[in-house]
Amino acid sequence: MQINDLSIYKEIYEARSINKAAQQLGYSQSNITARLKTLENELQTKLFVRSYQGLTPTRAGDLTYNYAQNVLETTNQFTLSLQRQVNNRNVLISELLFKYLVIEKHTYQLTDYNFEIKKSTAIINSDNSTDQMVITYADFHSPKYRLAETNWLRTAFLSKDGKIHKPFLINSDTNCPFRKKTLSLVSPDDVIEIDSWDSIIDLVRQGQGTALLPQYLTAKSNLKETKGFQSIKLPYRTFILDQKEKS
Repeated sequence: MQINDLSIYKEIYEARSINKAAQQLGYSQSNITARLKTLENELQTKLFVRSYQGLTPTRAGDLTYNYAQNVLETTNQFTLSLQRQVNNRNVLISELLFKYLVIEKHTYQLTDYNFEIKKSTAIINSDNSTDQMVITYADFHSPKYRLAETNWLRTAFLSKDGKIHKPFLINSDTNCPFRKKTLSLVSPDDVIEIDSWDSIIDLVRQGQGTALLPQYLTAKSNLKETKGFQSIKLPYRTFILDQKEKS
């Protein structure tokens, strides 16, 4: 059973006429008749009762129409989804920037981009041309990309109640700018590595540590800036794949 046969059948069913269906689809009447007969033979059942008044669907004909509608609609949705995936721009992005730019600020829409979230080290070592954009606070350099824009992510040491709760929690990714900045300001003896940003935020929310985090989390996660540390602006940059690499 082919998709085109179901499409033809749907037109016949709705027109209740082979002649009208042929005119609507731009096929010859004999072609439409042959396709219907092939479908009935394949299903081994009669789909219409023919009379001078036109075609009357059998019970099997009604069921086949419902099936055809579902298959054609599902196929159409799948095709549109596939086209969006092909047309969407691939974006390589740091995790916290994804949370900030996509989830919080809605700067980039999920329906318009294919996001690949990676850690700083993975982004720095990335050497492919499948991503049209790279958005990161990592120290990313690649001759394949050109710098399009520089922005700043406001950060601060956050805790549950504004007091410093040791340990200071840092990402285990050695190239993470949040980690580097934290280690430049506090004693390594007061630091614990955590692999997940979600885990770091949860621990801070529970009062089990303090961490350098994006400032917007004060409202989003009900956290407070700690006293004794100033807010810090970390740069993040947007890189665009050079047109020569696309060709």
